[in-house]
Amino acid sequence: MSDGGDRWPLPRAMPAIAFAVVSAVTVAIVRGDPELSLAGESAAALAVQLAAATLAIGAATATWRRGARFPLLLAAAALAWPVAEWNAPGAGLAFGPGLVLYAAWPPLLAAAALRGLDERPFGRPAAVLLAVAFVSCVGILGLASATVFDPTAQGCAQCPANPLRLVDDPGLGRSLGRVGLALTAAWAAAFAVLGAVRLARSSPARRRLTAPVLLPAVAAVALFGAGALHGVDRGFLATDDTDRALRLAEAGALALVAAGVALAGFRTRRTRATLTRLVLDIGKAPAPGELRGRLATSLGDPSLQLLHRLERGAWVDDEGRETSLPVAQGREATRVRAGGQEVLTVVHRPGLLDDPALVTELATTASLALEHERLHAVRRTRLEELRASRTRIVAAADTERRALERDLHDGAQQRLVAVALAIRLARHRVAADDPELDAGLAAAEAEVRGAVVELREVAHGLFPTVLADEGLRAALEELSEHAHRLVPRELPADRFPGPVESAAYFAAVEALRLSERVVTVDAVVENGSLRLVIGAGTALGAAMTQIRDRVGAAGGTVAARDGELRLEMPCAS
Repeated sequence: MSDGGDRWPLPRAMPAIAFAVVSAVTVAIVRGDPELSLAGESAAALAVQLAAATLAIGAATATWRRGARFPLLLAAAALAWPVAEWNAPGAGLAFGPGLVLYAAWPPLLAAAALRGLDERPFGRPAAVLLAVAFVSCVGILGLASATVFDPTAQGCAQCPANPLRLVDDPGLGRSLGRVGLALTAAWAAAFAVLGAVRLARSSPARRRLTAPVLLPAVAAVALFGAGALHGVDRGFLATDDTDRALRLAEAGALALVAAGVALAGFRTRRTRATLTRLVLDIGKAPAPGELRGRLATSLGDPSLQLLHRLERGAWVDDEGRETSLPVAQGREATRVRAGGQEVLTVVHRPGLLDDPALVTELATTASLALEHERLHAVRRTRLEELRASRTRIVAAADTERRALERDLHDGAQQRLVAVALAIRLARHRVAADDPELDAGLAAAEAEVRGAVVELREVAHGLFPTVLADEGLRAALEELSEHAHRLVPRELPADRFPGPVESAAYFAAVEALRLSERVVTVDAVVENGSLRLVIGAGTALGAAMTQIRDRVGAAGGTVAARDGELRLEMPCAS
């Protein structure tokens, strides 16, 4: 819970030092005239009151950190608690502060509880309630009543002089007391309602953090409100048996507030220990995705997801897939900052990370594990981008091959065929009586027809039409008719995605080109994957880069061993 005393402008020990002084003054005042004190003649009752305030001071000290208002308000409430005993005959110089501040602790405690350990902003309803609380308890019961109170004139010969007295008006003082006590009872009841509403609207995680402090604070203020109702008729708070019993109950509630702070500290330490064990476990088994699974188990949310931020601002999941925020309905996204920048978003069930201490511990204790997981996600993203880029390149190359094959077939090849036919017709028309001319035209026709054959082979090598029209098996069987060293054996007749078929076909073509031996091709479909074994009888290192590019573009893998090329690619069969 603590961030170190040097992070707050005031020394951490300051509340404890001030409380020691206040407690010493209080003990001296009560011992001087116990009959008029709230503790009475019972030393145990006084010890209980001071012990409750001591616990509250300890809780404030334990949570003392820069920028936090809760510990400051709680310490102020604990310091104001014993001041209720100072408006007594034996108070001496403390009599004036006692008259003004004897009822200041309830609004201070209410402010601390509404602020909470999570440092929640007050909001308009809470701000209005606290304004009424301070006006009634400090403004009316304290300062306003003190200005019209003359202790000597009202029968307290032993009381010190009131340094704040402007006039002596017992009637006005009684009226102010009744108004202040009525307002106190009213705002105490409103505080109980506001606390109940706040807890009802809180998520389970925030309720676990807030309730141990807010509920006993509500009880303490409600008891003070009951004492205010008890004193409305007489116009002031007294020290009868009912007031003293309520005071002891208030002390118990104040001690429970301190216990609630201690419970929150225990939960924070337990969270820190859990996350520390998590980091150690991740260090032992740093597999990709390990952190998400272990965090989900530790936090009790199997559906938990981690989204990592890239340099360009996009968010990616553990698999490197880019995603967007906000998340789907029924889910919450908690962003974790490190070094002043958002580096992680945890997508979880509602309310899981409402405790800011948990988020803070996640960002600090597990920072190395989070960075480790983020780097894995970034690497996957870049690999996915590389794979997508390779797929686009191969697809573009195949598109160009198809277009070029079509252009050769429909353009140059058809024109050459037309030229060959024209030569044949010329031979019949003009060369029948000229053997020398006929021989020349026959040679030209043979050359043109040879060019047509060669052009057809070039076009077929670019991208065979049969591969696109009839599939892998038909394409390899047609290729084997022209290249007798290619021996297709077990081949499925199914159709596969275009990139898969072209990758398998061109792998066989490359193996045939680089090997002088018989090249066999076997294929089988298993578990949604097409598995090919191309037996070339020789190393294919020179072609492996091109083959890997094509197979990788189809999402597959390539392995070469003992003169065999093994391809495996996912297919929709």
